[in-house]
Amino acid sequence: MLLRLENAAAAMNTLQQSQDQTANNLANANTTGYKRDRFFTEALNERLDAERAPRSDRRLQQAADMSAGAMKQTENPLDMALGGDGFFEVQPEGGDATHYTRAGHFTIGRDGTLRTPDGRQVMGEGGPIQIPVDEPGNINVAKDGTITAGEQRIGRLKVVSVDNPAQMERREGASFVAGGATPEPMEDPTVLQGMVETSNVSPVEEMTNMIQTSRQYEAQQRSLQATNDTLSRATQDLGQL
Repeated sequence: MLLRLENAAAAMNTLQQSQDQTANNLANANTTGYKRDRFFTEALNERLDAERAPRSDRRLQQAADMSAGAMKQTENPLDMALGGDGFFEVQPEGGDATHYTRAGHFTIGRDGTLRTPDGRQVMGEGGPIQIPVDEPGNINVAKDGTITAGEQRIGRLKVVSVDNPAQMERREGASFVAGGATPEPMEDPTVLQGMVETSNVSPVEEMTNMIQTSRQYEAQQRSLQATNDTLSRATQDLGQL
């Protein structure tokens, strides 16, 4: 009987974590370049316990779904999307690990450096991309990632490919670090200026998952309560003997 309580409590804990992740996906449905997280449980060593109830060792796993989001046209010359595989390479301040992202909504920092909205430097093949202060509205980005300001060539965006994106680790929002993956520079990327890649979160799908998880959680609660009531009655009966 106590094992059933333990099983129900473990299931409820897993469902709560899944619900939290679904809520996070919904919160980022409008975040440029965001990749939804998938949460799943791997059951190991499945068996029947002493009370003949199913039991297993559970390993919780989480991975980002790297499928592409829809393209949105913005006409902003500093907005860029990747029309295929690949990630922009960006560098946080303070010497943190290199980050990779599909979110190409960029701005120009006070020092003229092309940056993400949260301050990461956008990297080119020769280092951070520097935009001339007198040419912020005259930027052109070729499909191979070459950036020019007027007649001046500024540099070429550093775009990398990753053989197994599932091994990348999320850092914050739409940015990742390499993790177990090995990023390699892309020779022929497809950069689309004036466009951004939207989140690949489907609000309808996430809401459906949230409802299903909530119902499963409630079912485990009822099972827990029923087992507790049975134990309470058994304890009372024993006390009367």
